[in-house]
Amino acid sequence: MSMCCSLCQEENLVKFIDLGRQPLANKYPRPTDFEEEKFFSLEVFFCVTCKNVQLGEMVPRALMFEDYYYLSSVNGGLVRHFEALAEDLQGAEFIVDIGSNDGVLLRPLKQLGVCALGIEPSVNVSKIANDEGLETICAFFDEASARQIVNSHGEADVIVASSVFTHLDAPDEFIRAADILLAETGKLVIEVEYILNMINQLQYERFYLDRIFYYSISSMKTLFGKHGMVITQVEPVAQHGGSLRFTLMREAAGSQASELDELIATELEVLNSEALMDFGQRCRSLTDNLVAGLKSWRDAGVKVAGYGAPARLSTITNFGGIDSELLPFTVDDSPLKQGRTSPGAHIPVVAASELETYQPEVLVVFAYEYIDDIREKTGNAYDYYMPIPLVELKAS
Repeated sequence: MSMCCSLCQEENLVKFIDLGRQPLANKYPRPTDFEEEKFFSLEVFFCVTCKNVQLGEMVPRALMFEDYYYLSSVNGGLVRHFEALAEDLQGAEFIVDIGSNDGVLLRPLKQLGVCALGIEPSVNVSKIANDEGLETICAFFDEASARQIVNSHGEADVIVASSVFTHLDAPDEFIRAADILLAETGKLVIEVEYILNMINQLQYERFYLDRIFYYSISSMKTLFGKHGMVITQVEPVAQHGGSLRFTLMREAAGSQASELDELIATELEVLNSEALMDFGQRCRSLTDNLVAGLKSWRDAGVKVAGYGAPARLSTITNFGGIDSELLPFTVDDSPLKQGRTSPGAHIPVVAASELETYQPEVLVVFAYEYIDDIREKTGNAYDYYMPIPLVELKAS
């Protein structure tokens, strides 16, 4: 039986890249956890009908977010991003942030005097926010939690979901819940990693099990149109390698953005089966080049380390068969990750102080969109390389 698209239900899917067996990318095991580590197939499919991209295997959300190690607020770039978003939204009376993490948006909203509430499914991360006085409900966002918020706080005039929507295995349920919570003329602000940018920039490392769907403008229009909502604004944002921020309203309250159809026409020039199959082949070649580079450095006695342990590190290292022999450790600024290892490949994750002891010559920067911050933190003391493709990162 053919697999159907989870968005439009059509049996018109094309597999364009197979990243092999992969672990959960935001679980950072200790050595005592290795035997219990779970692996799943990471195959990626394109729907020819609705132009959406999805994974073939969907991991239960409860397993994914039971214990989570991603903290937004340790990332200076993300902090600045959400401070700017808070400034844009400060005219709102009540904002609900879905997938609020450690309160990275709630914090600047509170400082601006805006009433805001977070919803975060991870017990350990929501506790961090609540301990700081940033009101956060520990729950998945669904119709029940939406009604709970309406009863306790009233309707929201803005709902924010930043880098959350791609994680949802049932986006229609999310939209129905948002319809319950959103005021009549309210706005839904969604930020998603843009599949067109991923394809154009060969960012296969952004495919991992946490994120089920990878949206195009076309598929977002189709999905929300089923629920009587229109895209009133779409704008690029720099986060996560190039994302889009969608503002959506009910059809009775807003009108479609004037540039939307032109943007869709542009993306359809790239989003086709042939281009995506070529993407998959090129990504395999890029990974082979990375492995060859790491082996060359090792054989020449060049000391190498990584910087950053984002989820995409897991995709790259497990797809490429890269372990601690080729990459002795990687630095990460999150205290939740330090003292653990990367998923699957089990590369040690350490604090930045380890760089002073080890004194590498080369840093492979996996959190490459924050290269300027990383250079500043490390005193511009190394040769810095981006992993995919393996090229030197010049100072900006």
